[in-house]
Amino acid sequence: MPGALIKKLTITPLGNFIGAQVEGLDFSEPIPDDVAAELRAALHEHGVLVARATNVTDETMIALGKKWGPLDNVLAHIKAGRRMRFEHLPEIFDVSNLDPDGNIITKDDPVRTSSKRGNTLWHADGAYNPRRSGISIIRAVELPPKGTGGQTEFLDSRTAYEDLPDSKKEKIKSYVGMNTLLWNRRLANPDMPEFDLDFTKVPLSKHPIAQIHEPTGRGNLYIGSYNHHIEGLSIEEGRRITDELLEHVTQEKYKFTVHWEQAGDIAFWDNTAVLHRAAVGEYGEKYRRDMRRISTFDDSKWAWGANDPATAKQVGLT
Repeated sequence: MPGALIKKLTITPLGNFIGAQVEGLDFSEPIPDDVAAELRAALHEHGVLVARATNVTDETMIALGKKWGPLDNVLAHIKAGRRMRFEHLPEIFDVSNLDPDGNIITKDDPVRTSSKRGNTLWHADGAYNPRRSGISIIRAVELPPKGTGGQTEFLDSRTAYEDLPDSKKEKIKSYVGMNTLLWNRRLANPDMPEFDLDFTKVPLSKHPIAQIHEPTGRGNLYIGSYNHHIEGLSIEEGRRITDELLEHVTQEKYKFTVHWEQAGDIAFWDNTAVLHRAAVGEYGEKYRRDMRRISTFDDSKWAWGANDPATAKQVGLT
């Protein structure tokens, strides 16, 4: 991208394969187009970027995201009657441990608790949707005490793909993963009868498992906890292959962790190049953790996977 040559930002690699710190972002004024382009180029290269103690707000985060494409939103859920903390900003996905009134979520709210458990499993945002997510941005508004958990972990799914034996790459090159949000919820909440379903009969999104990361041309392994089975294979065989690939990509050497330090910290990641999850911790029902995310829709040729844009319906919430 042209912005990669501008160098108005300082980018410092942090992890083995992915992850870098970015300095020079100033949200007190709208982010200029050339800086947004440079930031996006660095994001595609490093997979995950972190900026510390910024003056970012919900509105400035949304404005930056819109420079990279249309944003996902929660309007369908608001219209269906679900209360949100940020109904005036439907682009905001509330990934905190707080209910719509700002109170800490407890086990007395099983729906929201099940969602939080689901977010602790490895995934790429929007993989359960026909048109998947591209870039996600998350900002820390209020954090629990240090040492009580809540960090965000990432996996380098590009290097994991590249490290596969050629025979394995050949085997999986035509595999299409069948994805549903409900399978993630089942894995995270095995005792909840609401998720005891026949997952072959629920709406499924279809995304190839072996892909090319379009901005860099590198191979990528697109798999996670939304992937229930593989099209054309028996459920048992599809699960075996999925579990085998997940065991490979979740090796410690592919991991990069963002430790949130203070309000104003912000992270960006490329859902088409990394997987992520929220780490559990003792803060759970004791301390407030206010985190807010936005996500663009992917604009690459892989955005819709093997789904038909004319008939597909987005699920929306994570």
